[in-house]
Amino acid sequence: MATRNFVQKKAGTIAYQLKEKHDLRGEANEENPAIAVTVVGSRTVTTKELAKEIAASCTVKEADVAGVLTALSQRVQRTLLNGDRVELGEIGTLSVTLTCGNKHRADNVTAHDIKVRRIAFAPSKELTQAMRGAQMKSAGPARTKQLTMEEVEERLTAHFATHEALYRSEVENICECTRYHATQLLTALVEAGKLRAAGRKNGRHYMAMEGCFGK
Repeated sequence: MATRNFVQKKAGTIAYQLKEKHDLRGEANEENPAIAVTVVGSRTVTTKELAKEIAASCTVKEADVAGVLTALSQRVQRTLLNGDRVELGEIGTLSVTLTCGNKHRADNVTAHDIKVRRIAFAPSKELTQAMRGAQMKSAGPARTKQLTMEEVEERLTAHFATHEALYRSEVENICECTRYHATQLLTALVEAGKLRAAGRKNGRHYMAMEGCFGK
């Protein structure tokens, strides 16, 4: 089966927007404005689209590619459920990270306390190299929606209906905001006694306090 090289000689182009970071009152720091850069126009490419594109670049039929992708997703899930890592060639490696909540002593931890914290992804050197070659273009002024705190809490309640924990990156997607504003929202909710921070550094996540967000 003939395919094209993974690292393309001609890199793609990523559209971006710039926006001054605001606090929860919508006030910018005029003396030293901080700038947030966000990707614009990104979309989710479906398995069907991937199968079509892969079939166009090799000698395998689209239906066969779709079948392989489905089988791959099922196998990845089974492998992760066994606690093993999955290396996806020049894409990267998937692995499972665990948490025991707010336990502080090992002799107090049982298997019932252990939960899957997240599925971690480590990009390969080849993928990292390819992304570093991406070209950038401005998409014009940013037009992001500013949610009220009531709207934020409504969206987070829907999140906690199916999730135990909340990550900052999830807040960015849920509230359609920048990383900076997501951090501010989380800080405000922790100070209001509605969220509790847990974990450290890259594993930092937030738990809903009793009586908040449907808990």
